[in-house]
Amino acid sequence: MSALMTKPVAAPTAIAVSEHLDRLELTMEGQRLELSAGRLRAACKCAHCLRARIDGVFPAQFDGIAITTVAPIGGYAVNIGFSDGHVRGIYPWAYLLQLSAA
Repeated sequence: MSALMTKPVAAPTAIAVSEHLDRLELTMEGQRLELSAGRLRAACKCAHCLRARIDGVFPAQFDGIAITTVAPIGGYAVNIGFSDGHVRGIYPWAYLLQLSAA
């Protein structure tokens, strides 16, 4: 398999936001995963966040941030909105799996 190809990751069988809106809960590849809102927000790879990192103005952490929306993007990802108004991040299933392992 070439470096440009990756193993396909199946969509989660369950996706939920925790009661306090501080965690994304997924059942994926037979395992239950939890990712904090702060971790997800800090891991956003949208153009706006990449530019902020380059400019040195991206926050080191996002304490107290909440997940406000989770919307499917085709069959490969979700768009997650946050309480700071950021709604640009697209999180493919493979990326969520990678974040949960780190």
